[in-house]
Amino acid sequence: MQDEDESPRALGYTLGDDLSRLSVGDLEALAARLRAEADRVDTERRRKENAIGGAAALFKN
Repeated sequence: MQDEDESPRALGYTLGDDLSRLSVGDLEALAARLRAEADRVDTERRRKENAIGGAAALFKN
């Protein structure tokens, strides 16, 4: 589990917030965290797509 200091919320940021108040370093850190989260979401989406595909193949036969 992540430390609270490592989350986007620790920067005082939620999706859609104004980015102009963040420093360049904060923006870089936020971008890295958001990319990691996007990767995590994509991994879960692929896992679910594979499960659905497996179930569909089972019922086709």
